[in-house]
Amino acid sequence: MPIVLSVIAPCYNEEANVSTLVARMMAVFDDLAIPAELLLIDDGSADRTWECIEEQAALEPRVRGIKHTKNQGIEGGWRTGVAEGRGELVCLIDSDLQNRPEDIPRLYAAWLAESPDMVQAVRHPKGVKSRRLFSRALNHILNLSFGMSLRDNKSGFIICRRETLRELLEHRYHYKYFQSFIGCAAGVRNLRIVEVDTDFEARHGGESFLSHFPVAVSLRIVGELVKYRAETLPIDARRRR
Repeated sequence: MPIVLSVIAPCYNEEANVSTLVARMMAVFDDLAIPAELLLIDDGSADRTWECIEEQAALEPRVRGIKHTKNQGIEGGWRTGVAEGRGELVCLIDSDLQNRPEDIPRLYAAWLAESPDMVQAVRHPKGVKSRRLFSRALNHILNLSFGMSLRDNKSGFIICRRETLRELLEHRYHYKYFQSFIGCAAGVRNLRIVEVDTDFEARHGGESFLSHFPVAVSLRIVGELVKYRAETLPIDARRRR
């Protein structure tokens, strides 16, 4: 049967998480009872991430591993997933298990029930209070800049059609943190977004680079926001005619 859903999970130094991610995703696929695949994209990891992916892919035919020889960032992993995925629908998820795989059926149910252009998870974090404050502030800035009212604009835990994601990833300039603008990219194209509340867990294993530089990363994102807003003004103008 044709693949219905491709779950795309970029991985960077995630050897501590790969096996758990696969086990939980396979249980989710069994519950969904639709043809699905998990794409694990090793984004130039320096640890045993690729070896772990190969081991899991050898054991489970619904798992496919793809290796980047150089780090391309989260957006690069998404692009590879779009190019290599076989499903009509795609789901983007973090490989560190902060996004719960068990929430995917709820996103998929919202897709079936409401037929939107995109389903976006609203993450309710349990982490450091300062990071929650930065996240809320950035969400407010994104909404204000793009005339939107999403509760978690920069959430990259989404389901949409593969061709929709391909379009959302089209942009002229280079962005290091384009993953923060996925909601904005949908908004300027006047796509209908349905939001679903989800828990945002502590990282299962390993360490995120964001934990060392949360303020610096947030400031970099704000700087890139100005550039992306300027780039999308013509698209927004056409939408408002």
